Amino acid sequence: MRSDMAGSTPIRVLQVVPSLSCAAGVANFVYNMEYYHDEKRVHYDFLHHAISDGRYFHSKRYDDELEAHGSAIYTVNYAGDGLLRFTREVHALFEEIGASYDVVHCHMPNSAFTVLREARNHGVEHRILHSHLNNSSDVFLHRLRNMPLNAWGKRYATDNIACSQEAGRFLFGMKSFTVINNGIPIDKYLYSDADRRVLRAQLGIAPEEIVIGSVGRFVKQKNYGFAIHVFAEFHHSHPQSKLLILGDGEERTALEALSIEKGLSDSVIFPGVRNDINRFYSVMDVFFMPSLYEGLPVSAVEAQAAGLPCVYSESVPRETDITNNGIFIPLTSPVSEWSKGLDDSIMRGRSDKNNVALLEACGYSAEANAELLMQHYEAMIRQV
Repeated sequence: MRSDMAGSTPIRVLQVVPSLSCAAGVANFVYNMEYYHDEKRVHYDFLHHAISDGRYFHSKRYDDELEAHGSAIYTVNYAGDGLLRFTREVHALFEEIGASYDVVHCHMPNSAFTVLREARNHGVEHRILHSHLNNSSDVFLHRLRNMPLNAWGKRYATDNIACSQEAGRFLFGMKSFTVINNGIPIDKYLYSDADRRVLRAQLGIAPEEIVIGSVGRFVKQKNYGFAIHVFAEFHHSHPQSKLLILGDGEERTALEALSIEKGLSDSVIFPGVRNDINRFYSVMDVFFMPSLYEGLPVSAVEAQAAGLPCVYSESVPRETDITNNGIFIPLTSPVSEWSKGLDDSIMRGRSDKNNVALLEACGYSAEANAELLMQHYEAMIRQV
C-alpha cells in the first residue's frame, strides 16, 4: 500500500505496450495519455519489446520524445524471437524496478501471463489488463496459442479496461471492465484546405483526383492486400483516383508488389510513417478500413475528426461510427460492392457537422480521457 495516501507524490504507473511506434494505435493512445496528464498526480514510465539485440523495429517512435518529457523507457527483447528469453528479461527488470510502481498497466493480453505475474510477485498491488482488440490474432495458430495465454494472464489482473464494449466483451467476457475511449487531440485533425493543397502537390496528386485513404501498420490484420484489390475495381471506373496508405510494416514489400501486379504502381501511394499524419486526412476524400478485426481504432476517430466519410468492414465495431458518417460492409461481399460503397461515400462527402463538439460530447477528447484515466488510478489507490 502507498504510504502517501494523501497524494503528496504522484502515482507511479508503468505502461506496458508492444511498441512506441508512431504508426501503432496503442502507442498513440498511451502517448496522448502521457501528453495530457498531470505530473503532480501521475507519473508514467514505459516498457516495450519492439527491439531485438539492440535493433529497434521502428525508425519513427516516441521513445526519445517521452524520455524528454521525463519518462523512463525500458525495453526487453521481442517475445516472438524467444518467449523464454522474454520471460527471463521481464523477471530481471521487475526484480530491479517493480517495487517502485503503484500500478502496472499492461496493453499486451498475450504477455500479461508474465508481465502481470511478475508485477504481482514484486509487490505491485494494482495490475490493469487493457483490451484494444476484438480478436487475438489474424493467424489461426496464433489465436490458438493466445487463448490459453490470455486466460492465464487475466488471472493476475486486478482491474480491467477496454477501448470499446466489443473489445471488453471479447477479452473479459462477463467480468466487469471500464471503457476508456481512444481519445485524440481533436483540433489537430480538423480539415485544412491549405494542407490538402500542399500535400497533394508534394505527392503528385491533382486537385480533381479522388483519394481513398488508409492509415495503420502494414500487417495482415489491416487487410491492405484486399484494399488494393478493391481499389483496382474502383480505379477501373475512376481512372483519376489514388489509394493512399500511410504506415509501414512487414507486409510493405508484398503490397508494393501487388500494386505493380495490378498495374497500379502510379496510383497506390505509400508515404511511410509520418510525424504529420494529422495533415493527411485533409488530402483524402474517404477513409477506408477493411480490417479483419479491430478494437476501436484511433485512426478512424482521427478520420472522423477531419469530417471524412468512412467505409469499414463489419469486423470493425459499430461503436467506431461516432459521427454517423460511415458504412459497414461484410468481408465476404464482392469487390464490386466495396467499390460501390466507396463511390457512394465519396458522393456523400465530408460531414458538415460540428465534429469537435460531437466527438467531445461522445468522450473522444484526449485531454478528457487522460483525466478519466488519472481518476481511475486514483480510485484504485483509494480502495486499498
